[in-house]
Amino acid sequence: MAYETILYDVADEIATITLNRPAKMNAYTATMGAEITDAMLRADADDNARVIIMTGAGERAFCAGADMSMFASQIKARETKQDQGERVQHTPSMPFVMRNLSKPTIASINGFALGVGCTMTLLCDVRIASDNAKMGVIFPRVGLMSELGSSYLMPRLIGLSRTAEMMLTGRQYPASECLAMGLVSRVVPQADLVATAHELAGDMLQCSPTSLTFTRRALYQGLDGTLETAMAFEGFALEKCYVSPEHKEYVSAFLEKRKPDFGKIKK
Repeated sequence: MAYETILYDVADEIATITLNRPAKMNAYTATMGAEITDAMLRADADDNARVIIMTGAGERAFCAGADMSMFASQIKARETKQDQGERVQHTPSMPFVMRNLSKPTIASINGFALGVGCTMTLLCDVRIASDNAKMGVIFPRVGLMSELGSSYLMPRLIGLSRTAEMMLTGRQYPASECLAMGLVSRVVPQADLVATAHELAGDMLQCSPTSLTFTRRALYQGLDGTLETAMAFEGFALEKCYVSPEHKEYVSAFLEKRKPDFGKIKK
């Protein structure tokens, strides 16, 4: 797929997906959603990429919400469908694709992350933000409601009360408040955001890809499971890890007094 609204790059085993409509503050469109989904699948299938970073072009916004022209076209489409006695079907493929990736994802939030620009970051494993970032679930202020599974994800990240406050007020929160409530794990100066994201990705690159795949799957399954189901999956995954080429590489490297090279192991 040739991309119109995003940039895709792989370097040093890191795939970077950049929302690329800076003149529109990287406003979301249906095309962008399809391209992000495609790029995530592309990165997941790429042996040269082991970590995925998603960010926005420019310094003003990660994604300032949906493009207003998309709202207008959707209203017209729905009115037309209703006149014909039909329903407009929405296929929320991005959440399912991102939940089932085999590689870790980092949202590098470089400015405003509002509406869908906020909820899409919840699909990433880790969120870090610049000190000038603002996040908000602004849907009620535009007559809509949150999507991309955010009503499921956000309470599990920051608790029900904080989620209710965000979703029932539509307020925008500065990065410092997002850090305090646990919506992001780090806040750094704008100038340091790219380096911090790559440093975090570099830490992940020191880990076994097999271990990371099973670990993120265990974390998400654990959101709805029991202690017993979590332990059962951990036992299954650990047996797989014991016989993985990465574990064998680590043992060999330890005995040979060298640093393990997980990157050389191709699936």
